[in-house]
Amino acid sequence: MTLAPPATRPVCGATIVLPASLVVRAVALATAHGGAAAEDVERHLRCLLQAHKSNEHYAFVLELSGAETGAVWARWEAGAPSRFVLKVLPDCPATDQVTHEPCGEFAGHQGGHTYQLADGSGLDE
Repeated sequence: MTLAPPATRPVCGATIVLPASLVVRAVALATAHGGAAAEDVERHLRCLLQAHKSNEHYAFVLELSGAETGAVWARWEAGAPSRFVLKVLPDCPATDQVTHEPCGEFAGHQGGHTYQLADGSGLDE
């Protein structure tokens, strides 16, 4: 049995709380994909991209129903938290060739795939 190499690249880890007004917007974005409830929306957001020097952060907000629909993602800028943008983005198609673990980010994300990153926060355990 071949094991995948251990993940060693750190995640960004920037955090922010999704404003209540954007919870409503996230649910509205999901309407075209079968809908969602406000309880399904992630409110405590954390950038899990590979550590980066950019002020631009991304976090998963809401899974959409159906195959190949992607998810709702938030983008914000450090130092300008009121500049939130919510977008439906397709899933990253990458899969670890050893473990077959899919990447949990959006297509075209910067940095390594989630299965290549080490999250030292203990939040994912």
